[in-house]
Amino acid sequence: MPHIQYNTMEIILLCGAGVLLLFAGYRFGRLIAGLSAVKQIAEKEKELFTAQKGFKTLYEQELSAAKAEAGRLKEQVDALTQRVEEYRKKAAGYGGLFSSGGKRADAMYALLLENEALEEALYSQNEKLRQERTDSLKDQLRATSYRRVLMSQLMNDERIKSYVAEILADEKALPGKPDNHVDRPALPAAEVRSEG
Repeated sequence: MPHIQYNTMEIILLCGAGVLLLFAGYRFGRLIAGLSAVKQIAEKEKELFTAQKGFKTLYEQELSAAKAEAGRLKEQVDALTQRVEEYRKKAAGYGGLFSSGGKRADAMYALLLENEALEEALYSQNEKLRQERTDSLKDQLRATSYRRVLMSQLMNDERIKSYVAEILADEKALPGKPDNHVDRPALPAAEVRSEG
């Protein structure tokens, strides 16, 4: 078996080349791992962005419904307040007619007192409605945040992701294509989530 003799300088150069080769391999491995990590982070950010976009839409819908309800209740309170004010003006007008005294004047004052009691009752009912509306809005916001957390947990569940990927991969399970449908490749799981 042939044997090659190396002198000291060649051994030092070969060791240096080996160390450089190991260092270059280490740096190349770190570069590949860094690129892979950047790609995974970008995918996670994209998934979170689509989920947040859906949650924001849901939150805005809930908020607009709550604001519409609040506006409707405010209009109702304003209409009732206006009617009480009209009754007060009518009662004040009738009071001037019966200023001569007697039973009619007493009846008019009793009506005015009853009107004030009705006004106080209306005010307390308005306050109660306002408090109920505030509590309802708080409950709706709390329920929306609970739904947001639940949807976030569902979107990040690996079983659901794998199930959606499995369905997309099995084209036989998908509904038939219409005749005028252009044949396109299947979308990745992240893009399907953003459309839904």
